[in-house]
This record gives sequence, structure tokens and C-alpha cells, in this order.
Amino acid sequence: MYNRNYSSPTSLGISERWERVLAYAFVWVSGLILLFVEHRNQTVRRHAMQSVIIFGTLSIVSWIASSFGHLLGWVPLIGGLFGILAGLIGFVTFALWILLMVLAYFNANTIFVGPRSSRYV
Repeated sequence: MYNRNYSSPTSLGISERWERVLAYAFVWVSGLILLFVEHRNQTVRRHAMQSVIIFGTLSIVSWIASSFGHLLGWVPLIGGLFGILAGLIGFVTFALWILLMVLAYFNANTIFVGPRSSRYV
């Protein structure tokens, strides 16, 4: 389906490689926008879907952890643990953001989304 030497056309007229990176540029927001806008290129759509799934999930988990941290902040150990968890999730989100943009630039494969023949896992 995907030939590495050929870049299939995109709806926005941008290079497929840059649209794949753009899917991760503004975390789940840009992925969601590309899911609605991009209709011609399935590789870009897979990257956009992966962006929404990964960063949307991390955003929700981070919001829940920080909410519990604020709610239970008066309990010294529990409030601190939720604060540490929220910080760890933020670090993982940042690291994945950089890693996924670099991987999207150099390779069309996705990590979790798509057919088995076109993903890493």
C-alpha cells in the first residue's frame, strides 16, 4: 500500500512527510483537525488518529491526576503522590511529542494505529 519512494497526494497540498509531523505539532488538537480535513492520504490519517488517541488519553489521565492532587492536596502523602504522577505524565507527554514528530518525519510507520504491516508494535 505504501511505497517509501512515493508520496501520495494530500488534501492540503503539503508534502505527506510534513503533514505527518503536523499531526503531532499541537498534540491531539492538530491530529483532530487533520482527521476532519485530510481525506486523500491514509498514512496522514493514521498518524492523526494515533496523535488523538495517545495525546488525548495522556491529557485525560493528566487532568484526572492533577484534579485528585488538588482535591487531596491537604493529605501530605497522597496529594504529593498525585502531584508527582501529574509531573511524570507531563514529562512522558513531552518526550512522546518529540519522539513521534521525529519518527513521523523519517518514517511513515505508526506505533499503535494501522495495519500490522505498517506499525512498529
